[in-house]
Amino acid sequence: MNKDNIKFISSRNNELIIEISKLKEKKYRDKSGLFCVEGFKLFCEAVKAAGRGYQIKHIFVIEEAADEALGYIQPIKNKSPDLSIIITTKDIYKKISTEEAFQGVMCVICKPAEEVRFSYQKPVIILDAVRDAGNVGTIIRTANALCECEFIFTHDCADLYNPKTLRAAMGANFYQKVKICKNINNMTNEVEKLKENGYNILAAFLDKNAKSIKDVEFNEKTAIIFGNEGKGISDDIIKLCDEKIIIPINQNSESLNVSIAAGIVFWEMNKKIGSEKKYD
Repeated sequence: MNKDNIKFISSRNNELIIEISKLKEKKYRDKSGLFCVEGFKLFCEAVKAAGRGYQIKHIFVIEEAADEALGYIQPIKNKSPDLSIIITTKDIYKKISTEEAFQGVMCVICKPAEEVRFSYQKPVIILDAVRDAGNVGTIIRTANALCECEFIFTHDCADLYNPKTLRAAMGANFYQKVKICKNINNMTNEVEKLKENGYNILAAFLDKNAKSIKDVEFNEKTAIIFGNEGKGISDDIIKLCDEKIIIPINQNSESLNVSIAAGIVFWEMNKKIGSEKKYD
């Protein structure tokens, strides 16, 4: 790789370093349209995602990881000559990193510019105020592994581009369509669109009249709502549902973690829809 295409930054007061460090906060990610992923695994997933609307703008590498990282970067640089590659000291990298034990590779990526459009031919997973970023990322990763689906988030879910969400998703976020609603009216409109397209709206909700997931007829026109870890699904959104479903659990157990519950539902849905054929 031509060394002229690589910058070296050693000042904590560098303007670019200051701007990238702000991306730890959601308001700056929203304002700039940028987000960061760290580590070689997510770096490789980001490279593969370039054809799905994700453009890598900057790559930061610590001096100690430069030789290994530049080998990965060369093929992208050949296709994207404007890509900015920055080598930093470990001290400078700490300023922009959200990892305590980091590998020293970070991609700064542009969020997709195009509006998310659903196929209305796949199950839809709706998350209502699921605020734990680890749970949101785990749900995305599990869904990507078990069933082909699309997502709707209420406005008060954990940010899709939160570093903790991205770490938990392990690159699965690059493969999922996610619509993020601005408010309850926007959410209502999205659910109405699903109903107009033939969807049955199910709520994972603890209720004595709820149907066991073993008895649910899952299909490509199924939408499932999972609620907040502590409060469950809000009253406004419960009103939009056609049916409530539960996972039968032992009586001495109060509830399941939302990401675990979602994984069990995805597995049951996978069996009934037959999406396991994609592994043949």
